Amino acid sequence: MHFKAQDEPAAGREILHVDMDAFFVSVEEALDPSLKGKPVIVGGDPAGRGVVAAASYAARRFGIHSAMPLGRARRLCPDAIFLRGSHGMYSEFSRRVFKLFEKYSPEVEPLSIDEAYLDLSGCARLHGPALPTAERILDEIRSQVGINASAGIASNKLLAKVASAMAKPSGLLWIAPGMERRFLAPLPVDRIPGIGRKSGEQFRRMGIHTVADLARLPRELLQEVYGAWGEKLHLRAHGICHSPVVGQAGDARSISRETTFETDSIDPAFLQATLSYLCEKATGQLRTSGLYARSITLKLRYSDFRTVTRSHTLGEATAQDGVVIATALGLLNRLLKGRTRVRLVGIALTSLTRSPNPQTELFHDPAPEKWDRLYEGIDSIRRKYGFRSILRAASLPRD
Repeated sequence: MHFKAQDEPAAGREILHVDMDAFFVSVEEALDPSLKGKPVIVGGDPAGRGVVAAASYAARRFGIHSAMPLGRARRLCPDAIFLRGSHGMYSEFSRRVFKLFEKYSPEVEPLSIDEAYLDLSGCARLHGPALPTAERILDEIRSQVGINASAGIASNKLLAKVASAMAKPSGLLWIAPGMERRFLAPLPVDRIPGIGRKSGEQFRRMGIHTVADLARLPRELLQEVYGAWGEKLHLRAHGICHSPVVGQAGDARSISRETTFETDSIDPAFLQATLSYLCEKATGQLRTSGLYARSITLKLRYSDFRTVTRSHTLGEATAQDGVVIATALGLLNRLLKGRTRVRLVGIALTSLTRSPNPQTELFHDPAPEKWDRLYEGIDSIRRKYGFRSILRAASLPRD
């Protein structure tokens, strides 16, 4: 599938968003071609309490989606093939894909193991126009790695991401410069990143069905109702996004993880477990990058879209899960005194440095070295068997 709005792109930024199609399943199909076309679910034993990590498009026709309990997935599709998966193999396929990306742009921003932005601006002399370059990238992923991907090209990251989602599976959609607002206008309002199913329903009850409907609302009204998020909604509804593609050549300015719940929650145990898991993900990336963080920021978004943040600065920088989790949970518990439902929780680590507080090196304390060895072991296990292979009990999902 291939879409384009004009024959030649205009000057300006050319951002490519590439997203692997059902990545875990695609890898399993590459390893075992007999799985192609069948309802395949990666996640583990359906008799257990796990959730769907990925589902093939054949399985999705039964209503199966990521994060669904495996038991429910089996009830919806009794003939599905359930696989435990190999995170080590998925990481290897991801490495091969990102290695391919680096041939085409010096600015590659990973979003996850199977998704990235590439800034193709100024690369025409080396690789030609953006559209055929994107086609070539998708062809090479298919021929050299053995999996399928979809992509979107646009003048900014927001639109490129919307385009790639609309091009799935195995498609390429280009939004030509000058066509941004015309492209967005007729789309359902929940096509805007950050507007989920539940908030989309809220907008529709207000008579806001399309992005054009949202764009007609005054900026001041959105800011009054939704605060800082209202300003972002206004910009996104008009197709405006100034965020640059941030490659990994230099040290990151921050490391963050957040998740939006399918159903808003007021369960403290569930929120604490989710936050603990996000902290483990963030500190794992810290250590992989050889960084330490001094500032920890908690982000909560409530069901009314009100967003609050709370920060704490440590006495010395750290990359230890325990320190970050304890600090984040302390911030969270101070915000959970009411009964307001939470729709998003996130953690950000900032004030990053290549070493902990140098003053601590004046005194030789063996404790930090013990922690370093412990986390080296944990990170090694995760690289081999996947991140979820070893987690703190506090990070395990709760009913």
